[in-house]
Order: sequence, then C-alpha cells, then structure tokens
Amino acid sequence: MNSFEERFAYSLHFEGAESDEDRLKKCIDQLFRIPLIIEDTRSTDNAEMYGALASRAKSRGDYEVAVNFYTKALQEVFPYCELSAILYSNRAKALGCLQMYEESLIDIDRAIEISPNTEFTKHFNDTKMDLKKKASRPHTKQNNRNHFEDIPSLSHNENKDIPGMSDAVRLVHSTKYGVNFEATKPIGSGDVILIEKPQVTSVLNSTVALARVCHYCLNRSRALLPCERCNSALYCSKECRAKAYEEYHRFQCNSKNFPDDVQFVIILLMKITENGEKLAEAIKYCEKLDTMSADSMKEFRTIRDNLGDNLKSVLNLSISMKENDKKNARNILISAHTASFLRNQTNYMRGHNDVLSVAKLLFRLFYIFHAHIFLEDISVDKDNVSGVYNLYSLLSLFPHSCCANTVYSIHKNGVIAVRAAKDMKPGEQITFNFLRTSRSVTFITEFISRQIVLQEEKRILCNCMACEYHYDFKPEFGGKLKIPKELERRLRKKRFDMDSLWELLKIINNEKSRPCLEAELLKAALPDIYLGKRETLLDVLYRLIGLS
Repeated sequence: MNSFEERFAYSLHFEGAESDEDRLKKCIDQLFRIPLIIEDTRSTDNAEMYGALASRAKSRGDYEVAVNFYTKALQEVFPYCELSAILYSNRAKALGCLQMYEESLIDIDRAIEISPNTEFTKHFNDTKMDLKKKASRPHTKQNNRNHFEDIPSLSHNENKDIPGMSDAVRLVHSTKYGVNFEATKPIGSGDVILIEKPQVTSVLNSTVALARVCHYCLNRSRALLPCERCNSALYCSKECRAKAYEEYHRFQCNSKNFPDDVQFVIILLMKITENGEKLAEAIKYCEKLDTMSADSMKEFRTIRDNLGDNLKSVLNLSISMKENDKKNARNILISAHTASFLRNQTNYMRGHNDVLSVAKLLFRLFYIFHAHIFLEDISVDKDNVSGVYNLYSLLSLFPHSCCANTVYSIHKNGVIAVRAAKDMKPGEQITFNFLRTSRSVTFITEFISRQIVLQEEKRILCNCMACEYHYDFKPEFGGKLKIPKELERRLRKKRFDMDSLWELLKIINNEKSRPCLEAELLKAALPDIYLGKRETLLDVLYRLIGLS
C-alpha cells in the first residue's frame, strides 16, 4: 500500500464480528473526512533531468538507455512545446543509432509536426533526410515476432454455446471440480481449443527500463507516445491513445499514482459497465450474487447468456468469494478508496450517490483481480521486462493442474490461444497450469512450494496428479530419451522450430504417462518461444536430454 493507504489503515479499527459490508461503510465514512488530493505530477524540471541523462547515455554509446530516458522525459513534459519537439528529435537519432529506422522516422515526423519555428523545422527535416538515407542501406532488423502478430485459428469448429471455444470441448459441472471443461471428441497434441480476447489488458506501471509496449494494443515499440494529460500511459500511435482515452483512460488519468491492481480494476469497471452506462445493472447483479445459493451456482455458470455477457461472465468469477476472508482486508480498504475517488474526482457515477453499492461492486472486482489475474511478460529478452495483466473469463473456469494437459501462447491485443499439450480422449478433463501466470514465479518443481504459491496468489488448493502424490518434479529419462535421428538433426539446426518442438513433446508424452520434469520444462518454454524469446527453459531441457 502507498503512504496514504498505510496512514488510513492505521486509523481504522475493525471489530471481529463485523461483516465485509459494515467494514466498507466504516471506510467510506472515514474517507469523506479525509479528502483525496491527486495532482498532476508532470514537471518540466524532471523532463530536463531525464533529457540530460539521455544525452549522457547517448554520448557514451548506450543508445538503449538513452531511448528509455528520452521516453521518460516525454512523459514529464507538457505536449506540443519546444522541449517536446527537441526530445522527439533526439529520440529519433538514438533510435537511428539502434538501426530502428521505422520508429526513428515516426519520431522525427512528430518533431516536425510540433516544431515551434522554421529554424527547428529545417533542422528536423535535415535529420529526417539523414535517417532515410541510413534506412535505405542494408541493416539488421528487429527480432521477428510472427507468432505474436499472427493469431491462430481453432483446430475444430467453434462451439455453438461458447464463443471462442472449440466444439471438441464442452462446459460441464461436477461435485468435485465445480464448473470445468472436458473433451467431447478426440483432440490431438497441438490442437488449438480456445481463442480468447482478454476482458481487460493493463501494462504494469513503467519505470525507465520498462517502456517497451503500447498500453492499449500491446504492440512492441520504442517510439512510444505519452498520454497528453498524465505521465503514466504510453501508446504506439495517436489512434491507440484516442481509443484508450475514450474507453477507460479518461477515468485513469487522475489515478496515475494508484497501484497496478487499482489501475486494472478501474479499466475492468469501465469495461463491464460501459463507462457507467450499465452501473445500475452491475450493482443489481451483485445483489443477486449476494443472495445466491450453492445449488443455483451451476445454472448461473453454464447459462449461455451469462457466458457471452461481459458483465455477467466477469462478475460470475467472484462467486467463490468468501465472506470475511482475511485475505480480503486490503480489498475492503482499497475498494472504499477507489469508490470515493470515482465519486469525488470523476464524472463516472453520473449522479449515482450510493457509494457503498459501488464499493461493493469494486470489492468483487478486486477479488477477481487477485484470484484470476493472468500476469505475462511479453518482452523478447529478460533484460527488458514488459509485464502485462490480462483477465480471461473462459480460461479462468479451467481447473488448475501442475502437470496440465494444455499450453498457451499470447498474441497481439492480449489474445490467448490454448493448445492441447497431449492427445486427449472424449471425457478427459481439460486443465491449465496457473502457476505460470503467478506474480512471483513461473516454474516450481517442489510440491510444498507449489502449494504455498497457489494458495497465497491464486487461492487454489491443488489436488492434481502430481500434488496428490506430493511429487517433486525431477528428471525421469536420465539423459537417455530416444529421439529419432531426423528430429534430433532438426532440433540441433533450428532449436526453436515450433513443429519440431511439438514433435519432441509428443515423444516425451508417449514415453512417460506420469508427470515428469522434461515434459513440464518444454510446456513452460513454449509460451516464451511463441513470444519470440530466446532465453527460455528450453536450455535446461536440452541439457537433460543430451541436446545441448
């Protein structure tokens, strides 16, 4: 929590018997006595400081760092001024030194567009001519990310009842697993069984080293454009900036100092209520969920209208929320804080004065964030992390398994493709490894550690095949996996060839029907390889099977 939240938390005293609703009321009452003051923190002094740091980095040949500092400076400066034009021009030159000519030309055009006088315009045009000459010469291009740009298609027909899901899969309900999915026909290894666009995508708050992706479409770019009103958001184009502002960012601009979870929940609230148009409907639906019995959960989860309705499909993810759960303590505080912010400093509530009802809605959304958020690093290399939060309604219904029979890939706009990691028979349950999406780790071998992370971060008590036997993943082949000569030749020649890797996974699955480290390493590496990364767990796997 930030300093405001910490001071506020210490001023409250909850009674043990108080309900979550009573605690929300107490928070809201206190907040009306403590005004929320959120100021524009942009500063010309900061812009000049970052610009100077960028110039120093550029003078010593550290162009990557220079670009990062120029981006930070642009976030601090007020738009359309002389300093802004100079910063775009200087970043264009630094990008040119990195042979990123397409992006450098975008930047120099921005400098020309806002040039304050003819002298500057002439200088910028000279820079543009120089960059064009360099761009026409042979040069190294950025890492090809076709897998990220190209969204695959379902391997079977689309399910008539569940948009985005293969008709080889159906939604079922069982006493043991609750709502889950199972195969209805044979599914082959590598078959795409789900294509889902996220309900919400949110880039983690950037530092100087993290400005790599558009906050709206997730396009990888170094010539990012800042929001015109705050220093928190970056976009690859004016079009993305305008769309983000219209859809949700106009409510975020004043909340730029809030933590990542608050930023995400504000976007989610805007999405499911259509910027407040459906606020009353959302509140009414929350009241319905509050009175729902356990017997009616199956019906609510499986009704087609609920699956296809953004508002209902998202809020249904909070059905498992428990009253007075100790883990909800911070959610109570931050829900009241956010509701008060929306009422006092935005026009979102449009005369709706029941702050408690909005806080209760937010309380559910914060629970959904912490229980179902999907965290992914969509950068290419480990030194330039680009963390993104996504929320997928259908994927969140998959049961977890530490040795899941699916793998996934993330694509542009946050679209996720889920593939079968093995051949499946009709009636087989579809599972997903949510450890890969946790905030602290991506791969854990030890049973105890897996259980701790799952319960703390995902509120999951796992009883998958591996956890049922308290299995610590370990090498099972002793370096003696039998790989056909032709496949071995292809893997040595092209270690990241996707077709060859899927063939290798099939061989491992055929050799070992029980959980094994080799299979899990490959399944964990595939999402990174689809993103275009080259430093993955594949290196560990190749050493274990003698391909290093």
